[in-house]
Amino acid sequence: MPPGNISKKHFANSALLLCTTLIVTSLAHSAPVPPEPAPDQSAVTIIPGSDAVKWQPAPPMFPHGTKIAILTGDTGKPGPFTLRVMMPSGSFIPPHTHNLDEMLTVISGSIQHFVGQDFSAAQKRNMGPGGFVHLPVNVPHAIKAGSQGAVLQVSGTGPFSMTYVNPQDDPRNTGR
Repeated sequence: MPPGNISKKHFANSALLLCTTLIVTSLAHSAPVPPEPAPDQSAVTIIPGSDAVKWQPAPPMFPHGTKIAILTGDTGKPGPFTLRVMMPSGSFIPPHTHNLDEMLTVISGSIQHFVGQDFSAAQKRNMGPGGFVHLPVNVPHAIKAGSQGAVLQVSGTGPFSMTYVNPQDDPRNTGR
């Protein structure tokens, strides 16, 4: 067959193939797409404001008068957690370490944050609202609340523990 001449049979087969392709393609695109499963919303935590934070006395490893609020997670189990610590005016948490990386943010008030085993060699930082510290696992540090007290937010991946550099500083050993 000379170029440019298409037989009727070849034309009919091509037209049939084109129509079939168009129909199958349009049907495939009009078929309902199964929806993605809804995300698990039971694990969502929303605290609309500071007045909705539920405070309770801190565990005995903290100085007397300190309060704590667990915002999310379980500090005693593996997994992420966020908590808040309310320190009274002038209260002091002596040099201690944690078994995890700790992210600490000053929410309100002020603190003096010390990094080091003792105060003669410690790096002291004055911190106010918005101040942030990342402490890798086992870095000794201490915290002193300012004259107005302080609220701190602490995040990490549990389980959480706290070990005082000097065991005599642990409130559990001194009757708080």
